[in-house]
Amino acid sequence: MALFGFYLVKNSIERDRKTGVGPIIASTSVKKLHYVMGKSFSNFAVLSIIVVVVMGMAIIMQWIRGEVMQVQLWPLLSPFLFLTLPILSVVSALAVLFETRRALQGVLGNVIYFILFLIFCTGSSYIAFGTNVITSDMVNELASTKPYFSGSYGIGVLIPEQPIELFVWQGVEWTGSLLLQQLSLFLFACLLVLAAALLFPGFQEALEGKKREKKSAETLPSAETGEDPGRTEVDVEEMQERTASRSRVADLPPVTVRMTFRPLLLAEWRLMMKSASFGWYIVAGILAVLCLAMPSTVSSQWMIWPATWIWPLMLWSGIGNRETRFQTQFLVASSPHFLIRQLSAVWVAGILLTCATGSGMLLRLILEGDMERLAYWISAAILIPSLALASGVLTKTNRTFEVFYMIIWYLGPLNKMPVFDFMGTRSIEGMGLNAWAMCSIYIVISIAFLFLAYVSRSRQARSSW
Repeated sequence: MALFGFYLVKNSIERDRKTGVGPIIASTSVKKLHYVMGKSFSNFAVLSIIVVVVMGMAIIMQWIRGEVMQVQLWPLLSPFLFLTLPILSVVSALAVLFETRRALQGVLGNVIYFILFLIFCTGSSYIAFGTNVITSDMVNELASTKPYFSGSYGIGVLIPEQPIELFVWQGVEWTGSLLLQQLSLFLFACLLVLAAALLFPGFQEALEGKKREKKSAETLPSAETGEDPGRTEVDVEEMQERTASRSRVADLPPVTVRMTFRPLLLAEWRLMMKSASFGWYIVAGILAVLCLAMPSTVSSQWMIWPATWIWPLMLWSGIGNRETRFQTQFLVASSPHFLIRQLSAVWVAGILLTCATGSGMLLRLILEGDMERLAYWISAAILIPSLALASGVLTKTNRTFEVFYMIIWYLGPLNKMPVFDFMGTRSIEGMGLNAWAMCSIYIVISIAFLFLAYVSRSRQARSSW
């Protein structure tokens, strides 16, 4: 909930900007603090409703599993009330705080929050407000009953080396000091809301932009006709003569349709790379040079290769959803054979970006003759743009790919889980899996993503027609 909930509610202010509600709010007497508080409370309400549903499902799961048929509401619901909801209040406030700063509204803010979430999870044993509330109580109770217990524990998918021994845990005893500790998170969330209100610039820019558009629209007719803007009377006969002298559509030469693919590919490439700054190119070049200069095993162990293919995240995330976000999907749909041509151009542009950023590692693998890692490189270069295209077309937003790709990248290339390690950063000898088989699976998954993107875009096109 703390991870996906953030990306779920982090769009409330942006939605007001896109729908034009922002300028209306800017023209009213609504204060920034009240507006930011309302957004934070609404975010918390959405996440709280989801938590209530999960609480109900927990009771149903207990009955279905049949381990204990008697439901004890307080031990079951108290962790949701005193552990989950306080943390989600902070998440709701952070979502608003990130939206108040332009630098944190996009990919950079999503990546920063993902890093904060990882720090919160990995350092849970040192953070009093997180899962340490549960795990520390379990460890203390187990240590009191099992003197040989070492005190170490693990969370997640674990493979036990010996038979599992069960013990009875009575649950957390919510003392007064512990309740004050957990409820203090609501106070911290209020401080974040206050900071967001201080940093929020408001919608004055949007309001001024609307005024400029209105002013330019008012002066446009006078600029076209060459008349005085202050003139109020219009010579009807003169306007009729000008209209009659204009060429009709039927008199225009026929449209020549060019089906060449290269101009479309170049256009999609320029659109994708438009947001890349000069500093972005410098960092991408440094990573490519490091991959070329170092052995492939060192680049994988030192996370240089994985860093190379997380750096273009903000550029990949626009694949498949750029037309919807900028409301140009109808212009694209009016072009001939747009499904195959436009999707293919976007996908190929994404592959070119992947190959360009990973060119240093590609040359290094060729020089070393490491064919297995080279196969991983090729499959990853196809898989990443395919995932981005399918995510963008299906969800019409760039955040879906950003979140899922960061999770897969964290589990696979960073933590070297075999199934998710699509870059092959683990030692090939110790993987216990056929590298060629895994690469074939990744390519098949990529094809499935492409087919899914094509089917979804064709359905969207038919519904719009």
